Amino acid sequence: MAKYECMVIVNPRLSEEERNTNLAELQAILEKGEAKVEKQDVWGEKKMAYQLNKSDTGFYVLYHLELPGENITTISKEINLNRNIWRYMFVKQEA
Repeated sequence: MAKYECMVIVNPRLSEEERNTNLAELQAILEKGEAKVEKQDVWGEKKMAYQLNKSDTGFYVLYHLELPGENITTISKEINLNRNIWRYMFVKQEA
C-alpha cells in the first residue's frame, strides 16, 4: 500500500453540522475503499484562486492516507456523487 494525500474542497455555505455529516460520509467512502486515514488536517475556510459555484471561498480538508492505488478510481466515483464536495485531488507521496 502506498501513501497518498487527498485535498478536498467542501461547500463553505454548509452549516457545521452538514459539513461534519459530509466529511463523515467521505471518511466512510475512504474506508470502504480500503484507505487507512492516518491524519485529517482541517484547514477551514480559505479564499480560492478562482470562483467555484459562484463562491470565492472553500472549506479545505487534507487527508493523509495509506491505500492501494488501484482503489482510487472506485473512491473517486463515489466522491463524485456528493454535490457538496466541490473538488478533490489525490497525490502520491514519495517513500
